[in-house]
Amino acid sequence: MREPSSRAPAPVTHFVISQYTIVVDGTKSQAVLQGFVSADARAAGRKPLAHRAVDLVGTPEGDTLQWLYTALIAKPDGELAGAAAVFEEAT
Repeated sequence: MREPSSRAPAPVTHFVISQYTIVVDGTKSQAVLQGFVSADARAAGRKPLAHRAVDLVGTPEGDTLQWLYTALIAKPDGELAGAAAVFEEAT
């Protein structure tokens, strides 16, 4: 018999949008987030520790990803309410 591990799971602190869906009637959008321990863990190719699907009212205007991140942070009952946004340009 083995003793239970004393290591607590690492907190997920870095979320990125991995995919999104826009409903064509203009009523809602959905963002699927992947959660990592840190930006460094993501950059190192580590697997995400969490996945979240979040429904949002409305559809994007202008830059889709920027609209989604802004809506996620502004959603008062969401997990990311009030989070600091870090926007990375694709390279």
